[in-house]
Amino acid sequence: MTRATRDAGPPWTALSWSRFLEEQLECPVEVVFGRSRTTPVQVRPIQLGRADGLRIRMHSMFVDAPRDVGEGVAKWVRSGKRARRACATLDAWIHESLETLPPRKATRRPALEPSGVHYDLTNLAAPLYVDCFASDFAEGQTFPALGWGRRGRSRSRHSLRLGSYEREGHEVRIHPVLDQPGVPEWFVRYVLFHEILHAALPAQQGTGSRVIHHGPQFRRREHAYVDYARALQWEEKNLPRLIRSARRGTPMPVPKLKARVIAALQRELF
Repeated sequence: MTRATRDAGPPWTALSWSRFLEEQLECPVEVVFGRSRTTPVQVRPIQLGRADGLRIRMHSMFVDAPRDVGEGVAKWVRSGKRARRACATLDAWIHESLETLPPRKATRRPALEPSGVHYDLTNLAAPLYVDCFASDFAEGQTFPALGWGRRGRSRSRHSLRLGSYEREGHEVRIHPVLDQPGVPEWFVRYVLFHEILHAALPAQQGTGSRVIHHGPQFRRREHAYVDYARALQWEEKNLPRLIRSARRGTPMPVPKLKARVIAALQRELF
């Protein structure tokens, strides 16, 4: 047993974690501390010198992790979910430790604005509250606040989060890339439906620290939505265009027929 193994345990430093895991995993390891509560341990392969190694980012609460949790981290990195006992120990300790952390400081977010350049979210959501959520928000329960997200160019090349629901503020935000003529109204309404459904159905606690956001009941109701299949098809076909639009800050091309209708309406108005 080496000195690093004998001395492994709290209080840990990034260096002592690195040395301990290097011995356990038999490869170069670089440990850094972070503050992520949703993913308290993250692993990714990197090049350390001339050797293939691992960078392991872990929440700073791991400074006080007992030795059996340290061994659990090593077994989890090595074997994943196959190390069931180690995973159970690690999950239980993470869940318990997260409960003892002080609440996050509230961050000021931009005020919600439901009225966009092309679509008004309040108007789009009105029929949803009548047809889909009439029994979800009982007397005394308020509908979530609705608003467009912050406008600005996206950096993502391969994905795009079209909407989000923040339970703490009871707020639904929709990506502003959807606020343009090239996006059908019924698709924006489907994205609203999906996020309001999160407000109606709280997330469920899974095993350990895992949280289930799209459980069986959520899936059943989403699949029953009138435009569900059509929305998925439209998103699959047009997601690359949406990503380009968000990155470049330029609108998507409008289908020719729709463009002619818009031009005709503009001529009538002006």
